[in-house]
Amino acid sequence: MNNTYNKFFKFIASAGFLLALSGCLKNDIVDYVAQDTQTLENYLNDNDIEYFKTSSLGSGYGVYITPNAGILFPPAKPDESGHDTRIIETTLDLRRFDQSLIGNEQVDTDPDNLVTQVFLKDSTYTFAMRRGAICLGYMDAVINLNGIEVPERVYIPSYLAFGGTASTGIGLEFNDIVTAENLKIKAVRNVYTQAEHEKQLAITYAKDSLGINVDVSDTLFTNKSIVEEEYGKDGQLLELPDYIVKKVVTEGSGDVIAAGDTVNVRYEGKFIGVTSPNRENIVFDSNEDADSPLNVVVYESSKDANDSNASSQVINGWYKALRTMKKGETAIFVLPSHTAYWDTGDNAQTFDLFKKIRPFKTLVFEITVEADED
Repeated sequence: MNNTYNKFFKFIASAGFLLALSGCLKNDIVDYVAQDTQTLENYLNDNDIEYFKTSSLGSGYGVYITPNAGILFPPAKPDESGHDTRIIETTLDLRRFDQSLIGNEQVDTDPDNLVTQVFLKDSTYTFAMRRGAICLGYMDAVINLNGIEVPERVYIPSYLAFGGTASTGIGLEFNDIVTAENLKIKAVRNVYTQAEHEKQLAITYAKDSLGINVDVSDTLFTNKSIVEEEYGKDGQLLELPDYIVKKVVTEGSGDVIAAGDTVNVRYEGKFIGVTSPNRENIVFDSNEDADSPLNVVVYESSKDANDSNASSQVINGWYKALRTMKKGETAIFVLPSHTAYWDTGDNAQTFDLFKKIRPFKTLVFEITVEADED
């Protein structure tokens, strides 16, 4: 097994084991690999559903892709260097497969009837192969698809999904078998083409939603930032243009904010390209109604803030944005992911399933720097 894939599998397997301990304290330890294998293969065979079981992981582990069409064999594994730098954009529609309904004469008349709960749906889910996908089974499915065919359904056993994890908020129960519906590979990129892609997203959003044409010669757009100091197989410095877009809403006064200044900020953060009648689906963070503003010590970059052991830090795009503003100013900024949370999302220590901001999300912030009180 490839180094990247093998390391990710070991991490997921160990994390899943720890997460499952709470269930094991209450019940006898169950061999979920054998149980899920028997459950799924009996179900698929009994219902004459054609499937392809992946073998990329070895040891009998695998997901079930239906129907058996458009499959690469051997699978398109990560490259053998152990430093797979591909970035994969897919659709994401994860649902709960309710095993308890198997054999229920009133319900078990159609495979769709057993897929009972949509717990995560995103028209665009992008992940870095080196970091891994939302779960190992999802990543396993992706590397076994040819990028053209769209399987109707991928059945992901619990041991390759979320194991002993449960969340009543999204309808995920312990040791659930999960399905990925109509999984489509939309694009395969590298860090440079991903940055160019998000550049175009920012330009399009600025024109369509902000009513401005981007000045591509503006320094906020063209300035570069260090994204990672040792990237890829050769551990090279990765530096990318920021591609930050700004629209001034309310002019400020006085000097432009500089590194070393301290400012009080009100803000609202939104996802780019998300439309919903429910504001909570669009706005991921805001302090507009909070009792107090956010107090920010301004640095040249997030690297400088980190090197200075700053007790409170913001994303790199914020430092770049704030250093173009004046006190009393309100402006809207479009921040590509490499100036925000890039390939880890907003919490590198947790699964993508539970992140508010998943990897490679272009973000929009409306920021107000409060004026000094007279």
